[in-house]
Amino acid sequence: MNVIGLGVLALFVVLMLFYAAMRKRWPAVFRPIKAYQQLNTAVERAVEAGERVHLSLGTGSVIGSDSAAAFAGLSLLSQIAEATTTSDKPIVATAGDGAMAMLAQDSLRSVYKQANAMEHYKNISGRMLGPTPYSYTAEIPNLLDSEDVSVNVLAGSFGSEGALTAEFARRQDTFVLAGTEDVQAQAMLYAMVDDPLIGEELFAAGAYTGAGPLHEASLRAQDAVRLLIILAILIGTVLKTIGVLP
Repeated sequence: MNVIGLGVLALFVVLMLFYAAMRKRWPAVFRPIKAYQQLNTAVERAVEAGERVHLSLGTGSVIGSDSAAAFAGLSLLSQIAEATTTSDKPIVATAGDGAMAMLAQDSLRSVYKQANAMEHYKNISGRMLGPTPYSYTAEIPNLLDSEDVSVNVLAGSFGSEGALTAEFARRQDTFVLAGTEDVQAQAMLYAMVDDPLIGEELFAAGAYTGAGPLHEASLRAQDAVRLLIILAILIGTVLKTIGVLP
């Protein structure tokens, strides 16, 4: 199993590098996702109005099994921060884990440094609100009231507390985009927000927001590996049916 896993990983890396190299000659075409289209418009409107964007990385930890969604949120954070570097009220990112908050600070610092806009960067732009899911959520209303937030992006690991976070944002009559890896939380967020991210759409954030060619290549590589796995299953089924395989 380890050999098979390493083989699939190696195949994925090769495909990703191939698609990245062929990006200009063979451009990617992705299906439109309304949530990301609406997000771009909402962020532009917030910058023009001098309002703030809040991105929540959720309550997952850096080393836990729930870290993947938060790392996808970090990619989205960098892209939104690039669009808000000229704003008087830069984006603020929150997390329920101290290490994740430090990663958010580092991501924001890198974006502002590249944009030569360090005068707009503040360490408190990335902050930890609470060490537990509900202590984190309890601080959200205070943040929204004090920071003049008009755009809320929930992109990270959430349990049932994610529904409360989204509800607090909705009560402020703000734009809310939400995505997480937890299926039950996805169901609640789908019913509560106008622009939910379903399934793996959260992990496509980098590709849909122009984070770089490797993000686009990774999506294309995933699709190629899926097709190969489906083909292998079909071939195995046929071979088993005709008695070639035991």
